[in-house]
Amino acid sequence: MKHVNKFIFCLLGIVVVTACSKEEKIDSSFTENVSIYGSLESFSPLSSSRTQVGDIVGTDGALQMEWSVGDQVGVYGEQTHNARFVSNNTEPSAQTTFAGAVVSGDIPQYAYYPYDENTIDVHQILVAIPSTQIYSDVYSISKYDVKATDQIVNMGAGNYQLKMRQMLSLIRFEFALTDIQGLGVDEVLQQVKIETNVPVTGNYSYDLTDLNKGLVKGGSDVSQSLTLVLANQPSLSEKVIAYAVVAPGEHAGKSWNCTFLTDKHQVSFSTTALCDLEAGKYYVMPLNATILENNDAVIEEAPAPEETANCYMINQSGEHSFLANVIGNGPKGIIPDAGFHTESAYISPKSAKLLWQDVDGFVDVASVRLGTDNRCYYTAKSNVGNAVIAVYSGEDCTGDILWSWHIWGVGDEPISDDVYTSSAGYQYTVMDRPLGAHAKESMICTLYQWGRKDPFSNQTTVYGEAGAQDVSIWPVISGVEMGTLTASVLNPDKFITNSKTGTDGDWMQVPNNSLWGDDKEIPYIWPDVYSHPDCKPGWVSQKTIYDPSPVGYRVASPYVWTGFVNASDGSNQSVSPTSRLDQIHYVKYENNGWYFQKDETDMSGVYYPTTGMRSTVDGEMMYYGKYAYYFASSPHRTRTLSTGLWCGEYVPVSPKQADDNTISSMELCQRGNGYAIRCVRE
Repeated sequence: MKHVNKFIFCLLGIVVVTACSKEEKIDSSFTENVSIYGSLESFSPLSSSRTQVGDIVGTDGALQMEWSVGDQVGVYGEQTHNARFVSNNTEPSAQTTFAGAVVSGDIPQYAYYPYDENTIDVHQILVAIPSTQIYSDVYSISKYDVKATDQIVNMGAGNYQLKMRQMLSLIRFEFALTDIQGLGVDEVLQQVKIETNVPVTGNYSYDLTDLNKGLVKGGSDVSQSLTLVLANQPSLSEKVIAYAVVAPGEHAGKSWNCTFLTDKHQVSFSTTALCDLEAGKYYVMPLNATILENNDAVIEEAPAPEETANCYMINQSGEHSFLANVIGNGPKGIIPDAGFHTESAYISPKSAKLLWQDVDGFVDVASVRLGTDNRCYYTAKSNVGNAVIAVYSGEDCTGDILWSWHIWGVGDEPISDDVYTSSAGYQYTVMDRPLGAHAKESMICTLYQWGRKDPFSNQTTVYGEAGAQDVSIWPVISGVEMGTLTASVLNPDKFITNSKTGTDGDWMQVPNNSLWGDDKEIPYIWPDVYSHPDCKPGWVSQKTIYDPSPVGYRVASPYVWTGFVNASDGSNQSVSPTSRLDQIHYVKYENNGWYFQKDETDMSGVYYPTTGMRSTVDGEMMYYGKYAYYFASSPHRTRTLSTGLWCGEYVPVSPKQADDNTISSMELCQRGNGYAIRCVRE
């Protein structure tokens, strides 16, 4: 092995330009700009005679740390409190200059990284070490780094110099698993978990005025385990290096239980730490044939992974949780080269909160929190309602929204499925109610813009931290820069309107047909649409990270509803006289909804309420109890439109309007409107 192993850790240096106190605003007339020249202490190796914790790869082996572009540090002086300083390097560098401002005449004394605008006490700098960390490359670990200095040297003329010291320990995992009996080189590495009897992750703090005291545990909110998720899922055919951060602590002679997962196997063994973990040092955890053999490793079939989705159903009150560091349905939901906003299904949130709910008190607003295990916890006070919970890049719900989830209280009657038979004789297993319905036969549900994961209520009032909010017209964002996937993720509680012409009502500035995994255009051969060979069950591609459906379901293909009408073109509107009721396969119209026949023998019908819609123009709620659209996953032949089911208003007698009694299973749908969804089993 090579004896030098360089590690690039993305962090920043400091130069002082403009900043404000957290406790009080600083008048710009009483500030002065200063520059701080920042360098970093590297992680040093610790030699050991054995191969477990404490082993290194060479005699030198220091891991070089670097400031990343735009890094920020917090600066304290006698009068300056938590001033923000921003680095000026244009590429990763071990040294940089930070710019910021201190109170006029004040001298910088202390600095810490990463900057947190909510820090108020120089004696208690808060540190959150996630129990689950995401690793993709050497740069990704930087988001977990913690460093500080209590020695800032005055160089004169408003210039200062500092050297940051590392406050955490670093674990270097070295995987060499190509020759392990029981494992195949075609397997991919997913995660590694370490369990100790000493706290290694969770909430800590330190005194910036006395760094020698090190980290202090945040009460009981610490964990003795660490899980490192390998976002890129590297092959076992190659050597893999990965890093994680942990709290320093007394580990010498203590047992470490190690478990790593591939897509096919789980490997477990126990070993003994050879030394304590010190701040600013890294420790090698080799995982190879020798280690596994010497420690009697057990190789088993991998347990079934926890399935994730953008919607989680509950039918009981009480505390619930979901994984908050995995977006949508995880890595399998990303279609390569499909123009998605990310290529990784993993995020590193730091806080969470409820954005809105359609039943006041459905979710206890104060109960929503992000645990150190990267799970989002919340307490439901009832089992009926819809809520949206978002996670943030910063503490205390600051920074950007990284992702959001729909919590759906389905009521006492559990979700079930119905089997539909299409006009061509194909069968589909379909959820017994619209997505977000308060009950099996409730008109209340959630609406969606095509391709987005985010629900919007079809009610005119929702509830948030500030209480009741009138959403007869849903809050909107618009403009060229807002018609993107990135903007939709950052604004899950906003309806997106598109002012660009020629988009046929699409909320996206550049249409993307892959968002719900079915990008093939629907053929339209008049008059017998369903005779086309492509008109059959299934989807073009996999369920995606943007699909709003719960685990096990996805947005319907357009052929699900073809059995609802007798006409070969999928709509009774063309039948003379217009929209004849005898061309609809239904049992009754009741409770503001159609009860369509699942098949020709069905005498009960499946309920499709007239849920209304939200307008792509301004987010206004319209036609509740009168009309309904249900989105399908496919684009129409017109590329900026989608397909879907249209349910017109029921009129038992003449005279009828053009839309009365119209059922169209392949309707043209504007993607920017908010329509209902009926989920189908994958």
